[in-house]
Amino acid sequence: MKKLYLIHLLLISAAIQGLSQSNISLSNPEAQQILSGNYDPAGYAPSTVINHPDSILYGIVSQVSKDTLISYLMKIDSYFNRNTGSDTVSETRGIGAVRRWIYRKFGEYSQQNENRLITSYLDFDISVCGQTHHRNVLAILPGLDTSNKEIMVLEGHFDTRCQGACDTACYTPGMEDNGSGTVLVMELARIMSRYAFSHTILFACVTGEDQGLYGSKALSTYLKNNDIPIRAVFNNDVIGGIICGNTSSPPGCPGLNAIDSTHVRIFSYSPYNDSSQMSAHKQLARYIRLHQEERINPLLETPMMIDIIIYEDRIGRSGDHIPFRQKGYTAIRFTSRNEHGNGSGTPPDRQHTSDDILGLDLNVPPDGIIDTFFVDPGYLRRNIIMNGVNLGLLAIAPPIPSPEFTMAGDTVIITLHDADTVYRHYRVGIRSKYSGTLYFDSVLTFTNTTTIRIPVVVSGVRRLISVANVENTVESLFSQEYAILPVGIDESPLNNLTIRIMQNYPNPFSVRTEITVEVSENIDFRNVILSVTDITGRILKRIPVHIVGGKNRFSISREGLEGGIYLVSLIVSGRVVANGKISVQE
Repeated sequence: MKKLYLIHLLLISAAIQGLSQSNISLSNPEAQQILSGNYDPAGYAPSTVINHPDSILYGIVSQVSKDTLISYLMKIDSYFNRNTGSDTVSETRGIGAVRRWIYRKFGEYSQQNENRLITSYLDFDISVCGQTHHRNVLAILPGLDTSNKEIMVLEGHFDTRCQGACDTACYTPGMEDNGSGTVLVMELARIMSRYAFSHTILFACVTGEDQGLYGSKALSTYLKNNDIPIRAVFNNDVIGGIICGNTSSPPGCPGLNAIDSTHVRIFSYSPYNDSSQMSAHKQLARYIRLHQEERINPLLETPMMIDIIIYEDRIGRSGDHIPFRQKGYTAIRFTSRNEHGNGSGTPPDRQHTSDDILGLDLNVPPDGIIDTFFVDPGYLRRNIIMNGVNLGLLAIAPPIPSPEFTMAGDTVIITLHDADTVYRHYRVGIRSKYSGTLYFDSVLTFTNTTTIRIPVVVSGVRRLISVANVENTVESLFSQEYAILPVGIDESPLNNLTIRIMQNYPNPFSVRTEITVEVSENIDFRNVILSVTDITGRILKRIPVHIVGGKNRFSISREGLEGGIYLVSLIVSGRVVANGKISVQE
C-alpha cells in the first residue's frame, strides 16, 4: 500500500512540479506599506496602549475560548470541500467561500479594536487542480516602533483534501488537518489585536499546502522579494488532535488509539551533519520551551510539555515553515504529539479522508475522551496560548545580542558590546553536547554587568553557550551558540578522520540489531560511548565501546526502547563524531 501511495504522490508531483507562482501581489496597498515598515506608527496606536509582558501573558491565557474554537471549526466544516482546486464562486461551499469568511472575521476583529488590524489577500497565480488563481488571507497588526522593521509571522493552512489530491467533490472536513491550525491563527488575531506590540505581527491563513506548500511559497517569496525582515515564523499544522492513528508518520506517535493531550512537537531545521543541533531554528524552539516552563505552565491547570524534535518535519513529510527557512528566515512547525494518519488517506486513519471530523458527540466534554472530540478544544486552547504568549513576547523583545566569547583557563568570558551594553541584564543558556540534549541544561541570569564569567569545564564534557538580552523581563532570542572544548583533550586526531555509522541490520528490529562503525584510519580509541537517544534528545542507552581503524561491529538490544525511530551517536572524548538512525518495530 505504501509503495502505491508513493507512486501516487510521484504522479501528482510530476503533474504540478516545474511550476512556480507568478503575479504575487497584495490586494490592499496599505498592507504593503505596513509590512515594509513605511508608515507612521502613531496612526495605528490604540487609544490605550496595553503592552506590558504580564498583561500579554495573563490576557492570552484568560481570553482563548474553547467555545469560540468549536464554533469556528463547525463553521469551517460547513463549507463541505476546501480543496485548493474547489469552487471559488459559491458562498456556501468550496475554498472561495471559506477564505471570504476568514477575511470577514479578520475585518470584524479589526472593527472591535479601533480598525487596527489591516486585512488583505495575497494573490498569486499557479495551476493547481484546475484552478489558476489563489488567495492567502492576511491580517496585519502594525507595530509601534518602525526603527527595527522585523515582523512576526503566524501561519496555518486552511485548505484540505481527501485521498485524491484534486478531488473537489468529496466531503473534506479537515478538522485536525488543518482546521485546528486555521482557527489557531484566527483566535490569536482576535485576541492579540487588543494589545500593542513593538513589532508588526502578520496573521496568515495560507492555501495550497496539500498540493505542494504553494501558499507559503508565495508568501515567503513576496516577503523576500520585498526585503521584509522576519524575526520568527510560527507554522501550525495538525495542532488539535490527541489520538494516534495506525499509519501516523514518525517520529512521535506511540501506537493506534494512544492518547496524549499534554505534549506538543516543535519541528525545526539544523544542518544534517551537525550533531550538536546548532541553528537559529532550534534556538527559537528552546526559547519557546523555556517560556512554557517558566511563564505559562504555572498558569495552566494542565501543564504542557514541548518536545523539540531533531528533524525539520515528520519523516517523508513537509510543511509550510520550510519555504520560509529556505528563504533564510527562522521558522518552526508546531504539531500535535499524536497525528491520525500519514497523509495517504488510508482508513481507519482520518487524515485526508472524509472522517477528519471534529467529533462524534459534540455535547460531551472533550478532554481525554476518545471517540468524542477528535480535535480536543482544551488541548488546542493550550497550544494557542503557547503560540500567542511567545509570539507576543518576541514582538516586544529586544534584538539578539552579538556577544564575544573568550576562554581564560577553565572560565568562559562573555563580553557584550555596543548596543547590547544598554540592557545590563542577560540570560545565558548552557547545553551539553556530550549528552546530546536538544534543551538547555540550565539558564543563568546576570544583571548590572556587561561582562559575564562562567566556570564551564567538566572533564569529558563539551558545552554550548548562548546569550539573550533582557529588557522589561523579556528575553531576546538567544545568540548563536559558542562551543567550548574541555581543557586537556587533544582533538587533532579526530580532525582528519572519516567516521561513519553504517545502517544497522536488521532494520527495523524486534529483539537485537547489529551496527557497524567504519573508521578511515588505523587508530585506536578506547574512551568511546555509543549513545542511543529518542527524538527529544533524551538518552536511553550509553554503551562503552572500543573502536579501531576499519569496521567495528556492535550489538544493540531492544531493552528499554519502544517502537519508533532513534538517533545513535558515537562520542569520542566528549565529541559527537558520527550519527545514525535505528528503527524498532512496533
